[in-house]
Amino acid sequence: MNPDRRKLLLGLPAAIAGLGRATLAAEPPPSPAELSSDTRRQPAFEDKVLFDPHTRRRIMLRLRLPANPQPSPLIVYSPGLGSGVSNGAAWCEAWRQAGFVVATLAHPGTDDGLWDTSRRSLRANLSDALAHSQYGLRVKDCRFAIGQCLTGLGIGSMIDPLKIGIAGHSYGALTVQALASEAGRSKGDLAIGAAIALSPGARSLATAQALAGTHIPFFCVTGDHDNYVTFGRGPDAMRLGMPLQYRLAVYRHLPVGAKQLLVLARADHMTFAGEPVSATRFSRDVSSSDSANTPVWARVSSATTAFWQYYLGHVPRADRKDYLERVKAQLDPADRLEAS
Repeated sequence: MNPDRRKLLLGLPAAIAGLGRATLAAEPPPSPAELSSDTRRQPAFEDKVLFDPHTRRRIMLRLRLPANPQPSPLIVYSPGLGSGVSNGAAWCEAWRQAGFVVATLAHPGTDDGLWDTSRRSLRANLSDALAHSQYGLRVKDCRFAIGQCLTGLGIGSMIDPLKIGIAGHSYGALTVQALASEAGRSKGDLAIGAAIALSPGARSLATAQALAGTHIPFFCVTGDHDNYVTFGRGPDAMRLGMPLQYRLAVYRHLPVGAKQLLVLARADHMTFAGEPVSATRFSRDVSSSDSANTPVWARVSSATTAFWQYYLGHVPRADRKDYLERVKAQLDPADRLEAS
């Protein structure tokens, strides 16, 4: 195993677990772009089940296919802890509408099956989900899903195999960090060309240094209240997460050249679920209503779509300073955008 990836994976066990989220909604919400004064249109997606013969894992996959017929960049999205294929729906749908093929995974053992407490407690399920082995398995899930999208699902002709992006929230962000730390280093490796981590994290400032050798454009997205969250069902609860400074440390330790940081105002950890969540299952540090989240979701969708278009799009790149100024113009004045 690559030493940097090993350091990254070993440094991120249960103590950090700033990990993710789960959903109560049967269907994902529309993106802000889909909202109109009269109706809500159902996002276009198709659900599939993948079986990885090497890991013996069944992986749920939600495919969002763009309307344009030409080969398009592929974005693979890794959800947070306790979440399924509806995670990140607000921006995943926005990316599809912008012309990207988007594949959202549900990782066995850390997906929304976590909330099934018919046989054991939520705390026991959480403890298993945070086991060190799950980190490596989630990375393998993503790699397998990319390969299947390229060759095994009948959509290979819709994908530009040289333009692949990875994104994820919380536990998914840690998965992205592990993938990004070794992207492009192995001969014949998958052509992962850019990454977005929503609520990135590191156990300590030292473990954040594992990302110093990352060679691809990397966008960190977090919020000014993105710290801890309590997963709970009555008295059966567990507090997970980390101080915001450890999330910011990921950006600080990425190499200068193609990194960005966006800190959204009035956003906590669960804001970046990108779908409705239950306040009875997750503690919140900001308003938990969907209507309160929608303006933030719109800014996340806009900024991340612009990032993909700039680094993976087929159009010639504009001046990076001009691109960043256009992104900043769409943000709230209280948001903070950095790049180096």
